[in-house]
Amino acid sequence: MIDALHLLRESGEEARVLAGGQSLVPMMNFRLVQPSVLIDLNRMPGWSFIDIRDGALVIGAMTRQAMIEDSSVVASHCALLADAVRLVAHRQIRTRGTLGGSLALAYPGAELPLVVLTLGGEITVASLDGERCIPAVKFFRGALSTSLRPDELITSVRLPLCAANAGMAFVEVSRRHGDFASVGAAVVLELDGASNIRLARIGVTGVTAMPVCAASAEAALLGKPAVEESFAAAAGIAAAEVDVLDDSQYPALYRRELVAAIVRRGLRLAASRVGGVDGA
Repeated sequence: MIDALHLLRESGEEARVLAGGQSLVPMMNFRLVQPSVLIDLNRMPGWSFIDIRDGALVIGAMTRQAMIEDSSVVASHCALLADAVRLVAHRQIRTRGTLGGSLALAYPGAELPLVVLTLGGEITVASLDGERCIPAVKFFRGALSTSLRPDELITSVRLPLCAANAGMAFVEVSRRHGDFASVGAAVVLELDGASNIRLARIGVTGVTAMPVCAASAEAALLGKPAVEESFAAAAGIAAAEVDVLDDSQYPALYRRELVAAIVRRGLRLAASRVGGVDGA
């Protein structure tokens, strides 16, 4: 790792990091980026793993998306990530694409950044100055923009574990199977003994420049029964609070309608997984 970090610092803005290469190589082919230095991380030892440590799911930055998809640990402890990773492009892409690469690219509509944000994850990064942990809420700054410094590499991601009985769902709409999400929602619900909602997390992507949490919609659900009326109200709040993009192809009004529909669907599905309303 030290050699890679030295190269990164010496090369500065002229360098690009090659992880899975599923985004970088096409960008180079189209001359969108023309780095003079490529730093290949594919033989970096110890950066591909999936572990449970201190109440969290910890995944190495070079872990292939297909490895996450096939992991029994992920399936058992983080159904939200298991749902989302199956929607990333196509299986052939996932056999090469990495978790760290997806987070570093921060492409609008990408599924994995939304999962990390919604779960309150942390991204560990390293430079010659040492390591630092960046909360996901501070890591993503906009389309293709993060707080990662030019001399830093992502080394791992930490996702706090949810309660064993939490219901999770990741749902999205895309123009074609394998495309980035036109709109996507990540939902986590925990219910009390009376089937009222005691914890709600809602993340949205695709209609914004970066993944965002719908904090007002989350707050509106607390203490409410896990029924369709509650979900419809929260979905409407989410659609109103998210700062959606606006263009001639997808006007803001249309994007808000998408948010309301997909958040409502995600809430319904998450609740169904903890014995609430039927999923759809």
